[in-house]
Amino acid sequence: MKKIVATLALVCFTQAFAQVMEKPQLVEKIDTSAKVVTETIEIAVPIEAEEVWGLPDIANRPTPQFPGGQDSLDLYIKEAVESFIYADTNETFPWGESVYVAFEIATDGMVTKPFVEMGYNALLDSAALDIVRNMPRWIPATNENGMPIVASYRLQILFDFDLELGEDFEFDEEDNNSNKAHWAGFELGAQLNTTSFLDLNSAFTSTPYWENNVAKSLVFNLNTFQHKFSLIKDVFGITTGYGFSFNNTELTSSYVLQHDADTVFALANTAQEYKRNTIYSAYFTVPLLLDFTANNTYKKSFYVNAGVVGGVRMYSHQRVTGTYSNGDKFENITKSAFNLNTWMLDATVRMGYGYFGVFANYAVLGMFKEGTTVGVYPLRFGISFNVPQ
Repeated sequence: MKKIVATLALVCFTQAFAQVMEKPQLVEKIDTSAKVVTETIEIAVPIEAEEVWGLPDIANRPTPQFPGGQDSLDLYIKEAVESFIYADTNETFPWGESVYVAFEIATDGMVTKPFVEMGYNALLDSAALDIVRNMPRWIPATNENGMPIVASYRLQILFDFDLELGEDFEFDEEDNNSNKAHWAGFELGAQLNTTSFLDLNSAFTSTPYWENNVAKSLVFNLNTFQHKFSLIKDVFGITTGYGFSFNNTELTSSYVLQHDADTVFALANTAQEYKRNTIYSAYFTVPLLLDFTANNTYKKSFYVNAGVVGGVRMYSHQRVTGTYSNGDKFENITKSAFNLNTWMLDATVRMGYGYFGVFANYAVLGMFKEGTTVGVYPLRFGISFNVPQ
């Protein structure tokens, strides 16, 4: 039995081996090359478009408005910057530097979302943001239906007293002269001697030598310093300062002054006629004035001030000139106090526009010491050339 099984196994193995070793049959070759099918597709011609060059029309774009307009915005920034400079300046202050601040104006006019677009340093950036945050409510921008909308705005804030901000802002060069007094400058006028205070009588019956030639009795005031203390904003204040007053009294005839410790008078020189016969006096002066100014810009301001001008006499002399009978000219100068009052006190009224004005001073104290001669109360009047400081 075992032999039969072995024989059958051998036969099966022999047949299987024969099939493997059999020559392979030829297989028909298949053409695998791809065939390309060409199809013509028509593409539509593109629509012709005309190019339009230009900028969008922003002329009518609604913008928010500062209350009072651009001039009020300029003034607000100017005053805020000056207040910051006066409070925080030092030797290293960065004069002339700018900070650019952008922000939004809400529909209720409030300033919102301020931020520094281009800054300089922490000090100026913080100050610029404070200036913007403290602004009053704006007039908001509106859409085409007149409804308030949120709008953006941008400011350049220059930290300097000269606030000309280029093309975006044009400040008047004299804006920083607001709240200035009207005292400093030059004054030229004439003098009329009167017989008593608040009496414009110029005829000295008993003492004709105190009558003066008004056309030749000149007054020159050099007011060198001024300061105004504001009481009501930039409109009303008290002005003071100091200056110098140079006065001359041209006598009407050839009088020679005579004086001692108690009196002063004059005697006519009948032998000689003088061409000029003048009493010169110089005073150091200090004003105390109530000053009203009707405009913030100095060169366009109408002003009125009134008060008193006090002074102390520094120098005096008499000068006479003429010609002798032989044709020789002479000039005689006598330096003396002539019992002139040491103190000067004048009531004054002044008014004008910008750099020019008029003034009138009237003596409260007599020209000479009391008791040395009759009362002589000069009235001085003329024109003023004001200089801002």
